[in-house]
Amino acid sequence: MDLRSIVSRTACRFVRASLFVAVLFCNPIAYGASADREKLLEGAKKEGKLVLYTGMDVEEANQYTKEFTKKYPFIKPDVFRSSGEKVQAKFLVEHRANVHNADIFQTSIVQVYQLKNAGLLAKYISEESVAYTEGFKDPLGYWTAFYLIPYVIGYNTKLVSAKDAPNSYEELLNPRWKGQISLETEEYQWFYHLVQILGKDKGPDYMRRLAGQNLQMRKGHTLLAQLVAAGEMALAVVVYSNRVERMRMSGAPIDWVRFKGPTITAINAISIPEKAPHPNAAKLFVDFVLSREGQNLLRGLRRIPARPDVLPDPPSLTKGLNLYAARPEGMIENYNDTVARFDEIFNKAK
Repeated sequence: MDLRSIVSRTACRFVRASLFVAVLFCNPIAYGASADREKLLEGAKKEGKLVLYTGMDVEEANQYTKEFTKKYPFIKPDVFRSSGEKVQAKFLVEHRANVHNADIFQTSIVQVYQLKNAGLLAKYISEESVAYTEGFKDPLGYWTAFYLIPYVIGYNTKLVSAKDAPNSYEELLNPRWKGQISLETEEYQWFYHLVQILGKDKGPDYMRRLAGQNLQMRKGHTLLAQLVAAGEMALAVVVYSNRVERMRMSGAPIDWVRFKGPTITAINAISIPEKAPHPNAAKLFVDFVLSREGQNLLRGLRRIPARPDVLPDPPSLTKGLNLYAARPEGMIENYNDTVARFDEIFNKAK
């Protein structure tokens, strides 16, 4: 081998070594993140279990645990599923008894935020959370949005044409709709946030004028959508866009309004309890749920992903909407007042 070849090979080895050192020292975050990931995986392997407390449907929860265990077969999942209120009640009863079973607490943001306020959640900023927009994640890392529920106006397509459907909340005050509008009996989130949007003077005034339309008060958003589809009511002030879309695609005479103003959007959030018995497995599950892969599962379940770079099915569920995050801070602090004001305006005859 001549001298030129030896020098050339030596130079190449030097360049490769220099590049490795440069990557290592110029990008310590990436190196540290890789090391942290290995530590997380080792910890989860030792734990070997994940306990999920969720408000998801059984089918949805099973789908997530199934796909999660495909990636991490060394983790055995266990699921407690109920309504958000019952999930929270079980968690709190156990906490008072100094029993800590839940690794994941995933329900409506209202229950999640209440646990945060009580100091019962751990901070965890997932590597995936950078993809989520302001308003749909806690800045300190206590929770991140899992899926979204835009609140929209629903209408019966046999009773109301698309061109005549009210394309704003203000248009619900048209005398032609008197006695033909329904509203959920505990629509507190929508009430609080619309008052914030309209302002402290215009907001309450609008609500009183809306109540003057002789609203039909009913409990349950599923029931409201069903009653509108059946023609019992022409309009519903608040329905869930994804639920109405499923009904519409199945041939039901119902549709929803895509107006340009702020679309109040409820948040279903995911969090880790402060005393989770399997914290490493919990972090892996949060990472999975917030990833593109995890959020894509929501499309098949006809939910609306919270991650902006994963579109719902169909994309029109969010396309063109100005999603207004129904963050719970103000509403929770003023909850009793919000309920009293709502009931005084809309449920006073009950």
